[in-house]
Amino acid sequence: MGVAAAYRAVLATALIAAAFGSTAEAQSAANFYAGRTITLVIGSGVGGSYDSAGRLVAQYLKRYVPGNPTVVPQNMPGASSVRAAEYIFNVAPHDGTTLGFVQPTIVLNKVLDPSAKYEPRRLTWIGRLQRMTFVGVSWHDAPARSIEEAKKNEIVMAGNAATGAGVTVPWALNALIGTKFKVIRGYESAAANLLALQRGEVQGIGSTGLADILGRPEFLEKKLVNLLYVIDTVRSPKIADIPTVVDVGNSEDDRKILTLLGNPSSIGQTVMGPPDIPEDRTAALRQGFAEMLQDPQFIADARKREIDVSHLSGPDLQHLVSENFSVAPDLIEKLRAITSPPR
Repeated sequence: MGVAAAYRAVLATALIAAAFGSTAEAQSAANFYAGRTITLVIGSGVGGSYDSAGRLVAQYLKRYVPGNPTVVPQNMPGASSVRAAEYIFNVAPHDGTTLGFVQPTIVLNKVLDPSAKYEPRRLTWIGRLQRMTFVGVSWHDAPARSIEEAKKNEIVMAGNAATGAGVTVPWALNALIGTKFKVIRGYESAAANLLALQRGEVQGIGSTGLADILGRPEFLEKKLVNLLYVIDTVRSPKIADIPTVVDVGNSEDDRKILTLLGNPSSIGQTVMGPPDIPEDRTAALRQGFAEMLQDPQFIADARKREIDVSHLSGPDLQHLVSENFSVAPDLIEKLRAITSPPR
């Protein structure tokens, strides 16, 4: 047998083995999941873009996981998804029957607080639904309708927990560029933030999903809401005239620090699970999630919710998450200082 023929024979054998291995993994996962229930823990309160997207995933994912298990959404708000992350990492079974749909700021929170009781690099990342665009906003009659005006006039902003972008971003901007945001903490969901804004309890929101704004057309059509900044490293094509938090930095060091605050947007809305899920189930969940995102009906329902599907695979997410822990210690220390609760 010639060298070329031998190579083709080896390659064919490898492909056949891979195919049989893949089939065996799928069958093993199907046997496990048949008749079982997967709990999808949504790390936010009821209402708002995170809850809506999480429930959409729960509705469709069961069709694409071998064995067609029931998928039940369960809201677990608290500390900007830190509570949910701690539950998934420490309490939930590591067998693939509990998954999470949590805010990407849990990664930055761990970078800033090494004592947090979970480790993002050990979580099992399944896949990204969409790159997430968060914005800071003010109400139409607020004393600041732009970042520049917020440097001159105090504006009361709704925030969540001290670990969330709705709090840390306004605090960081106050310290770095001289804005005068006064943050009121304790709002557990986007819906609660928006209700407080409409009731006049606050004059703005430190961070909310762009989908929360675009999903209420009257906000922009009637000019009820001003968009102040985008919490990202790149501008959103939907609102290209609104600066990112990186754009407003006054120095290169400031921009590097603000980049850390913008990085979670690229992690986006993702599904993940506890550490050590068996490999066959991890592979089945990742494959099922990827197939779900190609379902025309799913895509149509996603668009109705202002979701722009932009898949990123589990391994790619694992790499992206790990990159967040390679930042220079001095920048981390400065960001930690300016995002700590004011005394």
